[in-house]
Amino acid sequence: MESTVPFLSPVSQSPENHFSFYHNFELFYMENIAQNNSFDQTQTLESPFSGLNVSGYPDLPDSGYQFGGGFARAGQDRNNNVIGEGTKVGPDVESWGAFMYSSYQLGSSRNTEFSILPSSNQTRLLSAAASAAGCTMPFGLNNNINRPSFNTSKLCNNNQTRPHWLHEPLNCLSLGDLRGRLVALAKDQYGCKFLQKSVEKASKEEIDMVFMEVIDHVCELMSNSFANFVVQKVVDVCSEEQRNQILLMVIKNRFRLVEICLNLHGARAVQKLLEKLTTQQQISLFMSALSPGAVALSKDLNGHRVIQYCLKNFSDEDNKYFLTVVANNCYQIAIDKCGCCALKHCLDHSNGEARSRLFQEIIANALNLAEDQYGNYVVQHILELKETQTTESLLRQLQGNYASLSCNRYGSNVVERCLLESEEPLTTRIIVELLRSPIVSTLLLDPFGNYVIQSALSVSKGFVFDALLNLVQDHYPIMRSHSYGKWVLAWFSRRKQLHM
Repeated sequence: MESTVPFLSPVSQSPENHFSFYHNFELFYMENIAQNNSFDQTQTLESPFSGLNVSGYPDLPDSGYQFGGGFARAGQDRNNNVIGEGTKVGPDVESWGAFMYSSYQLGSSRNTEFSILPSSNQTRLLSAAASAAGCTMPFGLNNNINRPSFNTSKLCNNNQTRPHWLHEPLNCLSLGDLRGRLVALAKDQYGCKFLQKSVEKASKEEIDMVFMEVIDHVCELMSNSFANFVVQKVVDVCSEEQRNQILLMVIKNRFRLVEICLNLHGARAVQKLLEKLTTQQQISLFMSALSPGAVALSKDLNGHRVIQYCLKNFSDEDNKYFLTVVANNCYQIAIDKCGCCALKHCLDHSNGEARSRLFQEIIANALNLAEDQYGNYVVQHILELKETQTTESLLRQLQGNYASLSCNRYGSNVVERCLLESEEPLTTRIIVELLRSPIVSTLLLDPFGNYVIQSALSVSKGFVFDALLNLVQDHYPIMRSHSYGKWVLAWFSRRKQLHM
């Protein structure tokens, strides 16, 4: 006797592995079984499938699925039994995963109608499951179900679903049609592009409408990856009075202003706003609000861009208070990776009292900065400016420490820069200090000090050069057997100065 299997036989793999809505699906299904099941569980597969509308599709691709949407049979009947020539029932698959993959692949590649209705209960079951998954299931007159197209983005992130009205075409709508929805539209990837184009061609009345909707949300929109472009466009086309309102809204909370400037998208929007500031009052208001956050901005890449724009485009008087805050926190800024670059820009674009104050604070901390991985670049930058008075003050601050700095990875770079950028009297003073140091012989073999010796040989003349030459000759035997000593000897080989 042929064995029968209940209609709800377990499949080879649980659907829990494939759908997040499985538990709701199961609950709904059990309720339907209790209320509407027209056959008992002892019936075989032949009973519910007796009313199945079977038709052949010989032209379908070899996808493992001919037609039908029921579960695969168990045991030896799992393989498709031939009902008629060229006609099969059920998917030619061995697991739930393969069944769902082949089913949805076929449904997305061909607009084919499948009859999967052994009973009306199954229709409601699949309809509810599809609705939970975010699928579309239009029904025909004979209650046949089109295979739904899966909305995978909804399954992955239900919290970021777009409003239903954003799925509609926007090209046929005007700004007036979208009144009250512009903030949400500005945050949408495609909506922001539509708004930018619309605002560019908008009338004064439409611009006023857009402005009134976004002004209360302008700080939030400036930091949004899409909406910041809409804000920039509004800043471009709005009136001077409206621009003033945007400025006042942005600087209303100083902490919020700094937060916007630290954001990649916010920094761009702020720069666009700065480009449109035309009056001295506007600039003064902005710089007064920005200056307290100078340290945080200097140490951030996005904030650095805002600072750089202010230094390049605003006057010394406008930047005076900002530079004072930078000078008061100069060491903290200088030892930061981004801060050292910001401090160099402050030196390049400042004048008068503000510049002198920056020099003073950097020179006061020169010894510690010279040994720092980032601070040493600030000290070297001062030397590269070649301002005689400033250079002399810096060298006096480092005096007595040249030998120890020469053995430091970062300090040796500063000593080399002192030798290469200073005038001859100052250079001679540094070399003499090195020659009188008790550790001068170790510099010849030091991984960093040997570079200082090579630089000293390059810039020295007269008796100073002779003194260095004698030092090398005295230590020639040990230098020949030492890797770093060989580098110093290689300097002589390149210049053919040494004859031993």
